[in-house]
Amino acid sequence: MKIIKKYNSRLVPSLLASMLVVATVFASQPRSSAQSVSDLQNQKNILQSQINSTNSTLQGLTNKANTLQNEVAILNAQIADMQNQIATTKNKITSLQSSLDQAQANLEKQKTVLQASIEMLYKNEGASTIELIVGSDSFSKFIDSQTYLQSLKDGITTSVKKIQALKQQIQTQQDEQKKLLNQQQAQQNSLQATQAQQQSLLDQTQGSEANYQQIVAGLRAQQQSVIAAIAAKMAASGTTIYTGDGSNGGYPTVWANAEQDSLGDSWGMWNRECVSYAAFKVAQSGRYMPAWGRGYLANAQNWPGLADAFGIPTDRSPRVGDVAITYNYPVGHAMYVEAVNGRMVTISQYNWPVNGQWGMWSEMTLSADSSSLGPMTFIHF
Repeated sequence: MKIIKKYNSRLVPSLLASMLVVATVFASQPRSSAQSVSDLQNQKNILQSQINSTNSTLQGLTNKANTLQNEVAILNAQIADMQNQIATTKNKITSLQSSLDQAQANLEKQKTVLQASIEMLYKNEGASTIELIVGSDSFSKFIDSQTYLQSLKDGITTSVKKIQALKQQIQTQQDEQKKLLNQQQAQQNSLQATQAQQQSLLDQTQGSEANYQQIVAGLRAQQQSVIAAIAAKMAASGTTIYTGDGSNGGYPTVWANAEQDSLGDSWGMWNRECVSYAAFKVAQSGRYMPAWGRGYLANAQNWPGLADAFGIPTDRSPRVGDVAITYNYPVGHAMYVEAVNGRMVTISQYNWPVNGQWGMWSEMTLSADSSSLGPMTFIHF
């Protein structure tokens, strides 16, 4: 019988305690109205990092809970199967006992018949042979009587031996079934003990899941508060954001509909990231877009340096078709310039929070000089 593996039940509380400490750090941080957009973005990104980390732990707990549920189900099935085996064994023992009782009754009956026959035989043999012959109608009748009695004696003796052998066989089978029953009951007790341990750990794991879900909810609430503060500061500086007609700026559906960071684009960047969208818009216009790939060097804040290395001009003067780069924490942000009105630019972008969601397409109008996102560099592809 397969024995289900056991988990370390001390691991979950220790992980939960460490995450509770992390969560309380951000809960204690003040939200000053004097904080800059960059400071708020820093807080937002740190919170996102903690959300990702907590979600990762939560997913591990969910996987563990699923595994435990499967194992508990397997144990329950094994216990049910063992119960059926025990019931079958008990039925066999009962049936064998019935057969044993019947064999014993037959044995007693045959013994009675044999005893009566022997008494009759010896009673008849008590007279002399001449007396028996004289008392018989004929000599052949005497012979028949003697032959019958001997045959009866032999048959009963044989029958008794068979019944005794059958009784011994039934007794042996019954003893074996009782031994098997004891083994099955011991195995069932072991399965039930393991099932109780796994169920206890499952209950504990599911309880930890609920606690981590509360932590994630708290972190998200804090992040939404920060995002709202960012939106308020941007609005105060004259920056507006809108989501357009749902065309996602022409961004390919295969990338737009896939989960963020689940697919690589034609330039080696992750889908639904700001750099992926900016690269797409440059290429869509018919201009050359280098395959700068993903990783640290491909972060938006490094694009101006990469552009210089490729001989692509950069400066502070916006033009339609440029890629605008800001250096906000932690990796910068890339936007595609759709329109220019003096020093005001209208850009399209991916992965700026829209209604608290990331990996979304949006447009903004903001100042090239006094944007709440910080100073801008324009890359003239």
